[in-house]
Amino acid sequence: MEEQEDDLDMEEYEDDLDMEEHEDDFVPRLGMEFETLDEAWLVWNDYGGRNGFGVRKGKGNKSRTDDVIVSKWFFCNCEGKREIDKRDNLTKKSRAETRTGCRARLVLRLDREIHKYKVVEFVKEHNHPLQPPEARYLIPSQRKIPEIACFDIQVAASSGISPKDAHELHSRQHGGIRGLGYTMVDHRNCLRNQRKQAMQYGAAIAMTKYFSKRSIEDPSFKHFEDTSEEGEISNVVWTDAKMIASYVRFGDVVVFDTTFGTNKEKWAVGTFVGFNHLREIVVFGAALMCDQKIESFEWVFTKFLEAHGDKKPITIFTDQDAAIGHALEEIMPDTRHGLCTWHINQNRLKHLPKKKNDEISKVVASKFYDCLYRYDEEKEFNDAFSFLMENVNGKGKKWLKFIYKRKEKWAYCFMKDAHTLGIRSTQMSESFNSDLKDYLNCKLDVYRFMEQFDRVLSQKREKEVVSEFEVRQKTPRLVFKIPILRVASDLYTPKIFELFQAEVELSMEAHIECQEGNTYTVGKCGVDNETPCKSKQVVWTREDQIISCSCKKFERVGILCWHALKVLDREDIKVIPPRYILNRWTRAAKVDTVVDVEGRRIIEDPMLDVRNRNADYFRILTEICGKVGQNEELAHLVRNRLLELRRECNEKCENLATTSGDGNPTPEHPLHLKKKNDGDRRSKRKPSCIEKKTRAKKSKDKTISISQDSLRSGTNPTQDISEGNFGCFSDLESI
Repeated sequence: MEEQEDDLDMEEYEDDLDMEEHEDDFVPRLGMEFETLDEAWLVWNDYGGRNGFGVRKGKGNKSRTDDVIVSKWFFCNCEGKREIDKRDNLTKKSRAETRTGCRARLVLRLDREIHKYKVVEFVKEHNHPLQPPEARYLIPSQRKIPEIACFDIQVAASSGISPKDAHELHSRQHGGIRGLGYTMVDHRNCLRNQRKQAMQYGAAIAMTKYFSKRSIEDPSFKHFEDTSEEGEISNVVWTDAKMIASYVRFGDVVVFDTTFGTNKEKWAVGTFVGFNHLREIVVFGAALMCDQKIESFEWVFTKFLEAHGDKKPITIFTDQDAAIGHALEEIMPDTRHGLCTWHINQNRLKHLPKKKNDEISKVVASKFYDCLYRYDEEKEFNDAFSFLMENVNGKGKKWLKFIYKRKEKWAYCFMKDAHTLGIRSTQMSESFNSDLKDYLNCKLDVYRFMEQFDRVLSQKREKEVVSEFEVRQKTPRLVFKIPILRVASDLYTPKIFELFQAEVELSMEAHIECQEGNTYTVGKCGVDNETPCKSKQVVWTREDQIISCSCKKFERVGILCWHALKVLDREDIKVIPPRYILNRWTRAAKVDTVVDVEGRRIIEDPMLDVRNRNADYFRILTEICGKVGQNEELAHLVRNRLLELRRECNEKCENLATTSGDGNPTPEHPLHLKKKNDGDRRSKRKPSCIEKKTRAKKSKDKTISISQDSLRSGTNPTQDISEGNFGCFSDLESI
């Protein structure tokens, strides 16, 4: 006969046996019969838990003829003695002794005539103190985390709830820690094991499995991996149904930016974002990049367009990365490329520093700011830049020459006719990246990164749902009850209507200076009629209902300017001409049906029905539990019915899994993520001078002593960074 250790799963037998119905059946006694060893182990484990001692499985003897276990021993956890410690004498801290040679045991033997196991020996006396009832939940053999609890632990972790808070929440739901059945250590171990299992075949396999799961949930989900012949994945791009639908409706202007320090692999995260009809941030796609080379950006842009049916944006904004610029020229030559004005202004602070009490430096800063945001004529811009070149020397002059060559991508006078929706920088993308970093950190593996990314994305989309709800609930306030505003209030979303109403107010303060045929010269005075505003030329064609203004407000933002509105009022036009109502700004922007590249109708939230069903089932079960918890007979009935229902569901799920297959990649695939090159100079964006000063100040503040002497003698250095403030929120043009 040979000894064998059994590792048996008791969950199926917990479903079949009801310990509350016949408590005497769960007290071992001589001659007691069991159908299986698992049934006997359940009785022994329950008996130990109710009496305050841990249990463990002992040896078992097998028949040599048919390999059937003919005898089995179950022991108290304190049975036997620990073997001699074979470690060296330098061990400082040894584990405490837990074995006392306890003789309590349960011995079973197979009766082949009736094919059942009988109890042939039962010793219930112990040679050690037993645990009191309030501490019995700490016994190792009683601490078991059910499958549903493991699911709750994972959901809590993916929702950003710390293990400590999640454990307390679950214990309250179960009437206290004792009712929960496991400790905080078990909670952390379960979470660690789940993450270890997800990453057991490496980050690349975990990521591809995650994408496979998303593809099953969302038929429109698209993902691309840049894989070499050696099986190295260097770049990844993905989009889901919501991203694809948003891009179809609002993908005319895109902002692309990268951020770092969000995952263990040190890969950069690139996000494609834009504005929706509510003037809120929406995401069009995301990418993970091992490096920031031209080839990598070309691949990312190509796959992004492929996911969206090769539809190119009208305008795209990025930072001053040369690799991005070269990639855009190659992949999107017809797309207008704009540079982030905020980054340019930060570079201005670095290359054109302000000197104290220097009037020339102040004028230089003011002139450069006007070149960025105010001058709308090329002559004004060139004159101002000539002044800058004359009054700046050294590296500053070299930088001015460099930035002047790219003036068509950032100067207001060259960008005023570009379709930008009022965007001038990548601040909206960096705002989304900032939200990402609130939930992501450099210690996350790829699988956890994907989960947290989806979490941030879900929160953004939930805000959009709330805004949509408020749009349908609230009616905008009309400053003037005139026909053009009444029509606009029904057409435009609230934020766009506020901008349009502001233009209408300005038009009422304007006057037409002169008229030559179809051309009107419209102007108005500034504050207190002291500073006259520049007049604009408006051309109106009544036959075709076409109007154009030299300020290019409609071409740039998508709403009519106050110059054009003044002419329409003069011509007795009381409604907005249809061609000047941009559908992306209207309440009906999301009414149309969107199809993906395969021609399938896109369901923006494919898991909505699943979540609604789960919520419905949860409400029903909660209501039942609240009613039957105090009645033993009803509780017994409900429990048996639920166990039977769960057994049927498990059988059907196993059949479905067998017939359909999961389609996940197997470990035989030699996939792995490309290692980050730490020596790559382009692996991280260089901080601006403002960021350096802020970090230096924070670091210095941490080292300042709090003693009274140092407080008296120490000084807090001030920083003159006021000139950097005007560019921080300049991503949205003043309308």
